Amino acid sequence: MRRWLGTVMRVCYWVSMMAGLGPVAVAQDEPAASAKAEAAADEPPPRDLGPPLVDHPENLKRLHPKQPVWVDSQQKAVVFQGETCRASYALEFLVTMPGREYEAVIVTQVRPSIVHAGLMAVGAQPGSPVQFLPKFEPASGTEIEIEVRWKGARGGVEKARAQDWIRDIKTQKALELNWVFAGSKFSDDDGKRVYQADFGDFISVANVPIATLDLPIRSLSDLDSRQFEGFPGRVPPQGTPVTLILNPKLPQRPKSPKP
Repeated sequence: MRRWLGTVMRVCYWVSMMAGLGPVAVAQDEPAASAKAEAAADEPPPRDLGPPLVDHPENLKRLHPKQPVWVDSQQKAVVFQGETCRASYALEFLVTMPGREYEAVIVTQVRPSIVHAGLMAVGAQPGSPVQFLPKFEPASGTEIEIEVRWKGARGGVEKARAQDWIRDIKTQKALELNWVFAGSKFSDDDGKRVYQADFGDFISVANVPIATLDLPIRSLSDLDSRQFEGFPGRVPPQGTPVTLILNPKLPQRPKSPKP
């Protein structure tokens, strides 16, 4: 466990420092929770969305002192929280950040760069974002299954594939494909490395060259060509707290031969 936690901390530190965000802290069992990391996290704390809706919360290790994002050491998953929102028109994202709710079904205050770090820590490998020139190349990277959990009207925990909240406008059927870990890009801003998805291009359903997660198909992002919309009757009411569980589809390790 100590070796695994050390890996999480190293990956989080590397990605956050490359993005110019300052260190990302992983909560420790001791009261060592890094005052330096707290000072670096200068954004206001997000709204309290309650505890994450997971089967074994004792397995979670926090990736940031304020933002609701964790890694699950046993399931090799990344967990974070957001809220449902109501898109004004066809979707560009499954998940975005505040200010772009009009084109997504979930909004979160968790920075994509932190989720990127967590995915790497559990073994996922970023590939490449979508490319349009000189020819179209879809996004690539480790395949990521996404589960959403929320509390229903009677207070019980409900679950769904994230795809079940997304509908193809033409076929009226739910999305079938999983996302891939495209990994966004870095840019330079006044000498600082900036992780571009932190502007809100988080988990897309329309091809975005700087998304952290994207679909491995052609899905145009200009408004008149968008392919997907929120699935009416399936997405909970606006403002419902949601727990997202990102499960990378990792290659199976070969079993050691019996002596």
